[in-house]
Amino acid sequence: MSNKGSMKTELINQVYIRDEDNFLKKVHLKDIYYIETIKSTHYCRVVHKQGEGKIHADITPLEKQFDGKLFKTRSSTLINVDLVQKIDTKNRLIYFNKHICCSYAQRMSRKLKEKLGIADLKRR
Repeated sequence: MSNKGSMKTELINQVYIRDEDNFLKKVHLKDIYYIETIKSTHYCRVVHKQGEGKIHADITPLEKQFDGKLFKTRSSTLINVDLVQKIDTKNRLIYFNKHICCSYAQRMSRKLKEKLGIADLKRR
């Protein structure tokens, strides 16, 4: 493990999570919908295309580890903007498909829209 550079590259593209059977499972970053902290623990819930699991980590180091590939929508949540299908701005919900969604902080509204390339249409 003396070559830290190659290890970092690998961790940016994939993560090993514990599934419901307590096995470690490799999940590619492109398949992750979102990651959120589990309150009062040092674990995060990882919701991905094949289901969900958990990882022993805190959200801030994960954000740095993924180097901008996931977007922080609140202090406890990182999302994959490439998988966002729709946004409910009234209830501040981000939908990845019909059944999977997460919330975002009001203060992150503008940055989220910028990240997704959504322009605010204002009346003149």
